[in-house]
Parts: sequence; C-alpha cells; structure tokens
Amino acid sequence: RFAETGKYFGIESHVLSPSEVKKVHPLLRVDDIYGGVYSPGDGTIDPTSICNAYAKAAKKYGGGVYENVAVSGIEVEDYKTLGGANARRIQAVLTSCGQRIQTPTVVNACGAWANEIARMVDVQIPLKAMKHAMVLTEPIEGMHSGLPNVRDHDLSVYLKTQGDSMAIGGYEQNPEFWPDVDPQFAFGLFELDYDTFGQNLAGHMQRCPVIEETGIKSTVCGPESFTPDHKPLMGQFPGLQGFFLACGFNSMGLMLGGGVGREMTKWILTGSPEVDLFSFDCARFHPTSVKDDAWVKDRTHESYAKTYAIVFPHDESLAGRGSRKSALYDELLSRGCVYQARHGFERPGWFETTMGSQEPKSYDYYGAYEEGAWRLGQDHPDVPKHPEHKYLDLVEGELTFDWPASHSTVAEECRAAREGVAFFDQSYFGKFFLRGEEADQAVQYLCGADMEGKQVGSVTYTPLCNSRGGVEADLTVTKLKDADGSNYYYYFAAGGNTATKDLAWISKVLEDNHFKAKIDDDSDSMTLISVQGPYSRKLLQSLTDVDLDNEAFPFSSARWLNIAGCRLLSLRLTFVGELGFELHVPSDSAVSVYRAVREAGEMLSQTECVPVRDAGYRAIDSLSAEKNLRHWHADLSNRDTPLEAGIGFTVLSKLKRTGDDAPNFLGRQALEKQRAEGLKRKLVCLVLEAGTVPLHGAESIWRDGECVGYVRSTAFGHTIGSSIAYGYVDCPRSEAKITNKWLEAGEWHIGDKGEKHPAKLHLKAPFDPTNSRVKGSYDIPMPSLTFSQPVAQAQV
Repeated sequence: RFAETGKYFGIESHVLSPSEVKKVHPLLRVDDIYGGVYSPGDGTIDPTSICNAYAKAAKKYGGGVYENVAVSGIEVEDYKTLGGANARRIQAVLTSCGQRIQTPTVVNACGAWANEIARMVDVQIPLKAMKHAMVLTEPIEGMHSGLPNVRDHDLSVYLKTQGDSMAIGGYEQNPEFWPDVDPQFAFGLFELDYDTFGQNLAGHMQRCPVIEETGIKSTVCGPESFTPDHKPLMGQFPGLQGFFLACGFNSMGLMLGGGVGREMTKWILTGSPEVDLFSFDCARFHPTSVKDDAWVKDRTHESYAKTYAIVFPHDESLAGRGSRKSALYDELLSRGCVYQARHGFERPGWFETTMGSQEPKSYDYYGAYEEGAWRLGQDHPDVPKHPEHKYLDLVEGELTFDWPASHSTVAEECRAAREGVAFFDQSYFGKFFLRGEEADQAVQYLCGADMEGKQVGSVTYTPLCNSRGGVEADLTVTKLKDADGSNYYYYFAAGGNTATKDLAWISKVLEDNHFKAKIDDDSDSMTLISVQGPYSRKLLQSLTDVDLDNEAFPFSSARWLNIAGCRLLSLRLTFVGELGFELHVPSDSAVSVYRAVREAGEMLSQTECVPVRDAGYRAIDSLSAEKNLRHWHADLSNRDTPLEAGIGFTVLSKLKRTGDDAPNFLGRQALEKQRAEGLKRKLVCLVLEAGTVPLHGAESIWRDGECVGYVRSTAFGHTIGSSIAYGYVDCPRSEAKITNKWLEAGEWHIGDKGEKHPAKLHLKAPFDPTNSRVKGSYDIPMPSLTFSQPVAQAQV
C-alpha cells in the first residue's frame, strides 16, 4: 500500500521477494518474511549539521539564538472580546537574565520540557516524556554506508546504517516514562535499562543474526516527547491567543522539522497552514481528554507501543476509553452497541444485537506491565492483563484488509436506513450557539453560504473558509429566535471529530474581525438522535401533534417538537441520503425521548413489516459515500476549496453577487480568482466495477494509464454493492483547466497493491442522484438489497 501511494508522489519504491531483500541487504535474515518494500531514495541526515544550518540561516535573516538563557515566565493578559467572551492572550516572555521580551506570539518547541512552558501560561498539553534509546554496535563485517536503513514493523525495531556499524532501536511494549522532568537536565543521557531494551534486542537479533555476536560500542538513552496518537502538537492552543505549539515529535523531529517550520510560519501569519495538518493540530484533542492525566498517559503508551503496528482500517484504541459519553451510552450499550472512540467520545460503531454488553475494559497495557510497572512511574502497581476481553475480541475480528467480521451486520443497518428506519446517536457533534448584536453580520462573514435574509427556522449547510479559500469547517447553521422574539441567534452543528477546532476557528474569526458576537459551546448539554429512513416521518408523526409533512416541515428547516414530554429542536436533515429528522434533545431528557422513539419503531416494524434498528457510524460511512457527501479531513480540508471539493453550490450565491451587492466573506477573493481561472484539481467519485474488492484509502487513481491522484476516502456501498472512492485529480498540462468533459472522456482505474481495478466515474451521487429520497419522494419502492454481490443502481 505504501508503494502504491508513492506512485502518485513520485517516490521510487519496489516490492521485493525475500531473496531480493537479501540481495539489497545481505546481512538480513529472510527465511521468515513474505517480502519487503525498498525505497532507494531513503536516507540519513546528520542532526548536528542540520541544526547548525538552521541556526545559521536564522541569523542571516535577522533571527537570534541565545544559549544558556532560560525562560522564567510568560505574561498572559485576561480580557473580554467585543462580543463579551472571556479570552486570554500572550503579552511577554521573561528570561532568567532579567529581560522582558514583549511579544504577542510564543512557540513552545521544547520537546520533553514542553509541559513546563505550558504550565507558565496555565494550560495542559497532551504530552509525556519517556526514556527512549538506541544502541550503536561495534563494526560489522559486510556493513557499509551504501546499505539501506531497515524497519521491521512486526518486530517493532529499526536498524540504521552508520558507516560500518548499525544504530539499532525500536519501540518496546513496556517503555519507561520520565514523570519528573528535570528542567536542568540538558545534553545529558540516562543509563540504559537493558531489561527494557532487551525486547528490542531480541527483534534485532532475529532480523539480523550477526548482531548477537557483535559488541556494543555505545548507548544513547535520552528524553523524548510522545503524544496520545504518535503525532506532533502544532498550532495555536485553543483559548490562548498567541500561544503556539511545535512539540511532541515522537522521535520524528528531524524528519518533520523542515515542513513544520514552513507551515508554522504560515499558521502564525495567516491563521492556517497551507497543507492539511489537522492530524498535527493540537485542537484535535478535546479539552476534557487533555486535562485527564491518566487518559494522556494510557493513550500515549498505546500509541508508542503500536508505533510500528500495521494500521488496519478498522482498528480501535483500548486506552483512554470512556472519557466522554453520550447520555444514551448505557442504553445503547445494553442493546449491543460496539463503541468507537473519536475525539475522546464514545460513539456507536455498529451493533452486535445478539451479544449483549461488550464495553471496553480498563486499560491493561496489553499485559506489558504485569511486572515492572515502575516504568509507568515510581510506586506504580503492576497491572495484570485481563483474562478475557469481549470488546478486544470484537476489534480483532475487524483487523483485516479484507471484509471485516462486522461487514454483514453493517449491511443490515444500511438496509434499515434504506428500507425502514435507522436510529443514529450522533451526540458527539459539536453544538454551538452564536449570539450578539452583530450575530447576523458575523455569520454572513464566517459562512461561505449566503446567510442574508434567511428565515427563522432555516437550516443551511455551509463551509467556513480561510483566506486562501480552503475549507476550515463544514457544518450546518440554523437561524432561531429568542422565546420573546427580541433577538435572532444561530445554532451551529459541527462534526464531532473537529468540534474543538471548529469552535476555536469561529472564536478566532469573531475576535480578529471585532464582531460584537460570541460563540458558546453547549455540546455536553445536548443529545442528538437522528431518525432516518423512508418511514421516519410516519414513526415520528405518531409521537407529536406537529405536522411533519413536506409543506409544513420541508427539507433544510427546523421546528420545535414535543416528544415524550420533552421540548426539543428537530432539524429535517440527512447525512445518509434518506427522509430524515435530527432530534436535538436536552441531555437530561434524552433517554426518555430515545425510548419513546424506539418503542414507536418496534410497533412500526410489526405493522409495516420493515426493518427498524439502531445503527452506527460504520453504516453512516457507507450510506454517505453512496450519496457523495463530504467528510472533513477525509475528502475535505483547509487545503481544499468548495469549488474543488464539489460543494461549490454552497458559495455560488455569494460569488454571483457583484458590485455594491457583493457580500464580503472570508475567502471571497481567493474563490473569485479560482472561479475565473478554472480548477487545476478536482474531487472525483469512482465506483469499482467489481464488487469484491475492498478499498481503504491512499490507493492511486489512474486516467487513461496516467496516475493523476490518490484516494482520500473510501467506503463499501452496501446499497450499490461495490467500493466507492473519492480523491482529488490533477489537471494535465495538456488542459487549461479540469472540465466535466475531460473527466467523462477518460478511462478510470484505481491502483491497489500493484493491481489496477476498472472504475466508473460518477459526476453525481452513485445512489439516488436526483435526491428524490431526501425530499421524501418514494414513488418507486426499493428492491431488496443483496449484499454479497453488486446490485444495479436503483432509479427513483
């Protein structure tokens, strides 16, 4: 899969047989491997030289490097924004030599010591220091600088070329944390604990047997910073203006340093990097999780121990579970919910209705600390491994690049959404309210969609763009009115995985542009129950006196309902491509509302003989892919514009308004320019012709034999019976811009693991391209779905 992705980026690589691996690196044992990937362009850099080069360049362009000067404190100002929100910002840095450096910006790039700097500004960051080691061997016969570096992912070790020696290390399952980080510890090393490192040595000797007979020249065991997902911490810390992070590099600092420096500069100057760095953005973690020291430690251990583990598409974390829960958590658990942890939140993945409860157990470190738990911290008791773990058993059934064990179960959940009713708990969504005397102006500037003149009760899907036209968020905005009718306000419903980032972005735009408005986070006080499917209206109509027909309650509108004695806000929306309603419920009433809806569903199933069931996000992934709907960070990001992403309809209303009537909004100039010049890249939807091939992302995209892109997101469409892929393709030099005519004229294939699979291009959604079902039109009944074989596209 690595080799396949490299074809688009121009990275030379070769998939080798065991004998070919032996030719490339004669010192390796190959009788126990299937093969290897060889990248001739891989190499090694000298850390001292590159750091000195960076320092020299910095000085040349006016920067200063001051050694042996400590930061003794950082001044922070508390204040209120024009909209009345409480806020904080950087004022100055204090040094050990008595200087006060006034500055609005601080970058915390202090690695294992980053927590000490964070404490100076009264914030917590998700970073732990560990003792990380490597060993340099004595010279080895046959070893030379022309041999490649080696990584063995199954053994979790690496062997790096260092002249006629090897630098060997890895990621053991029982790493030693450094809980009491010494601020005076600099340019020093720890004594290597061979009991800890021995796990790596066993792997080194298995892969390269000559190491067993080779002496050790030196050891290096020093402090390194690690994070809960083995990715760096970058960007502005939410809630503290001017405090940026560039730390937690997980032993990848030299590899990532150049690009991080470039993008941090753009982040500070423009508010956003030019490439998609959400995986590195410190706002990818929820504040509740970040403040939980046990969550940070457990997740950091798991990510460290699995550094070289195969990244299966449906793997789930065992550490840090239960940090954030829906009000329906226990109710759905009793109905067989298999939860996924996203943004620290337990969201439904799928339902195993015949198994009862399968809750993730407390983290046992995979048995790594049954002995020697002192490595977790002084006096930490040993942690026995769970003798049985039903949730882990379920997850291990998903660890495949073929169809996972839950495949047929998810298919039945999709069937319910397409033929009857499916219930989705989407409570991990971000739920924000924007209020203030300039709320109307603020929303019009924030949103790519034209919000001017929107009626109360209107629901608008919109991107929030940056100055380059890239999409920082996509969400829905509902216009509401206070109970006394005196003021309008807006309800934002944002994707759960990006909720912290989205809230920070909106707050930043409001403050930077001096709007008298503020955004409040009500995510934890509200539960979102989504009722979707052809019979969803009939089900809900049995529970309320409010008319739910198309005229009274049209698509993309909101109404207040009373269900089970609870007043709730209902939005007629869908993310699965069916007639559907979202119920935004006060959390203290969520269980009673859910039970009422569920009971009505069971009665409906009996009277109408249609499937009615709970469903999870695995079903949402399949259903939404069939409907050509975007997933932020998968096929939509701050790098991609609405025009490139196929959601240009959201911004066209504003872009078509010109002259004095042209509303100003963030990203307008960049989008006007792109619209005038034409697209140089565009998101396409491809459906494999063969229904038996699973896809997982990062596959290559080919048009007429030329690699023009790679897959950004994928899902198996259970309704259409085939894998669906979305990816951006580049405009060839022979064309001035990408057009639909050029797209339709090509022959398309998706490259996966060395094979090319024929695919069909879809300019509209592969399923129900006219959106008849979303509008509630079911004139022609759907045939029964067949999940083992591809099915013809249903025409509505």
